[in-house]
Amino acid sequence: MQTALSRLLKEKFFGKRVLVVGLGIQGGGVGLARFLCEFGAKVKVTDLKGENELKELLRTLTDLKIDYTLGLHKRDDFLNADIIFKGPSVPWTLSELKEAEENGIPVEMEVSFFASLCPSPLIGVTGTRGKSTTAMMIYEVLKRKKSQVYLAGNISGVSTISLLKNVSKNSVVVLELSSWQLSGFHRKKLSPHIAVFTNFYPDHLNYYESLQPYFYDKKAIYLYQKKKDILVVNTQLKGEIEKEKPQSKIFYFKNGDFPKKLRYLSGAHNLENAAAALGTVRTLGIDHHEAANIIAQLRGLPYRQEVVFENERVMIVNDSASTTPTSTMKAIETFDIYPIILIIGGDSKHLPYQELADRLDGVKKIIFLKGSFTDEILPVLRKSQNIPITRIYDNFTEVLHDAKDTVSQFDQKAVILFSPSATSFSLFKNEFHRGEEFNKAVKKLFGRLSLS
Repeated sequence: MQTALSRLLKEKFFGKRVLVVGLGIQGGGVGLARFLCEFGAKVKVTDLKGENELKELLRTLTDLKIDYTLGLHKRDDFLNADIIFKGPSVPWTLSELKEAEENGIPVEMEVSFFASLCPSPLIGVTGTRGKSTTAMMIYEVLKRKKSQVYLAGNISGVSTISLLKNVSKNSVVVLELSSWQLSGFHRKKLSPHIAVFTNFYPDHLNYYESLQPYFYDKKAIYLYQKKKDILVVNTQLKGEIEKEKPQSKIFYFKNGDFPKKLRYLSGAHNLENAAAALGTVRTLGIDHHEAANIIAQLRGLPYRQEVVFENERVMIVNDSASTTPTSTMKAIETFDIYPIILIIGGDSKHLPYQELADRLDGVKKIIFLKGSFTDEILPVLRKSQNIPITRIYDNFTEVLHDAKDTVSQFDQKAVILFSPSATSFSLFKNEFHRGEEFNKAVKKLFGRLSLS
């Protein structure tokens, strides 16, 4: 770590009472708590989840002196803190947070705090769909061309703030950024040096009161850029961008801009992701043809239209990261040359689903997982669709037995597409846990996973 930065961090945190609000469903607060302890902070963690729900995460912190308030928030924890770090999904409207701010206690977020101190150039990637895949593509190209490249932000298992111990002005950091994380960038009036905006669709209406505040948080990716900064943005957003007139240099992309076929990734949406990644690395002076060749050979990320089993009769696709009706429509488009047995369901994000309902006429059967989204859409489908619909299941074993029986009815290869359109919290910790459990069930019923 740079000596000056190390001194600054020690001055900021040594002996200070730092409250971490939310360990996070992906454990993001774990790395943050550990980092703060390393710099001498007196760390307390508060989380509305109880000890049983968090026991696996808590086990990773047993070597550290940390106090906990679990299962509730206590007003005194917030008012007695010197600094508060808010988790991404914790709302700014939380009464204890608001009162702390009113009393002059600073509230930080991990990724925006990291960005404010990071000496490296930052490439930030956001969008409703495709940000994970686009960030991965950019990272993989840069990794082959530069010596110190890091991928962080909204990445499961990665402690972004801990990178401050390694990065330098010669590094490059690629940050996948959710709208929640970008809300912290607004507060610091900070944007990445290179901003990538993949697209925008309705999402997270279980968190935001409307699309306007959701889009506003997303706009932090470019609103505070300077004249030398760069914005790579989907042509879908051209009207909005031209209204804002950002200072940065603007490069637009669309899926037709990618010049090659993707070997392992299917669908127009992945060509769009590839176009975004290619447009980004070109602004860094990387050869267009060389970068396109690298991107064309990349495999997809887990749980994003991931083919986990395939033989001559069936292809099984794990798209657990699909938590919106829009993403399920994209998945259906990708595999619509086959008969599709669609597995959907889970908890609602209060998103419009009529367009999805109207697009299901090509699906051969719908199998439902339990949850509030299922409760919302099922009556609509029963009225408007002439598609076989199963009873509602609460486990993958029964789901996959039903799907397997259905496959046997076709005289051609079929696809079992798990693309839930919803969150996972009725039955699982998060979409990654859901994806992992789906793969386990596939392996048990169909045999060894044959990953593409």
